[in-house]
Formats: sequence, structure tokens, C-alpha cells
Amino acid sequence: AAPLLLKYANRVDLTEATLRSSFHKTTAIGQAYPSYWARLALSQNRAAGAAACAVNFPAWGEMCRRLWKALGDTDTDSNSTFGYDGTDDEGLAFVKFFATPIDTLEEMAASVIDEEGVAYEDIVDHVRLLQEYEVLFWDAIFNVE
Repeated sequence: AAPLLLKYANRVDLTEATLRSSFHKTTAIGQAYPSYWARLALSQNRAAGAAACAVNFPAWGEMCRRLWKALGDTDTDSNSTFGYDGTDDEGLAFVKFFATPIDTLEEMAASVIDEEGVAYEDIVDHVRLLQEYEVLFWDAIFNVE
């Protein structure tokens, strides 16, 4: 998805050089979410990661689907257009990628949880924390100065 994200960024006039520069200020609030994902990965807590994906991806995917449809809307009757040439516009490929549901996501997550032999109590706090850290991430993005 990373190459698609760069295409999307370029489409909204953010070059890779700009993204790598001091264009934005890294904040602890913005880094809590990716940092916790890294912590789960380094501790090999696959079950918590799988459960978090099963909880988060459908909501993220639905948001991406709505955004993809809205940005790609070429209906001339709408009050605003966003400059994309429909939903197949290359600039929307990143959003479209995540707008596509993963059909067997729940089964894949359940399989990992079963393989790890963990109980609900073992993963619920990790999933909750990831959800809270994600809210902080988006708050940090929204509040960029």
C-alpha cells in the first residue's frame, strides 16, 4: 500500500521530499498508535494483532469506501468536485485498496487466535488500547500546527 499512498499524496500536491522534510512535526500522540503496533509485533503477540485487525479493518474499510466514492464522484449535479476522474482515478488507488473488504478476515483472525491458544482476557486490553491509540493518531493529524 505504501506506493499507492505516495501516489495519493502526490495527487494532493504532497511530494515524497515534502513528506520526508520537516513539513510536519512528529508528536508522541501521533506515534503512540504505530509504536504500539510495533510493540505487539516485537513481542510476537500475533493474536492481539489479529483481533485488532478484525475489529479495526471493517470500520477503516467502510470509511475508505465512503471517501473513495465521494472523491471519485463525477456527478455534475453535485455542488463540489474534487478533481478526480472517477473512482478509477490512479490518485484514489490507495483509498480504493483499503475500501475493498477482506472477505475472510474474521476467519483468519480466529485462526491466529486459536493457534496462539489465547483467551479473550489475554487480548481485549491490547485491542482496546490500539483503538484508543488510533483515535489519538487521528487527533494528532487533525491538530497539526
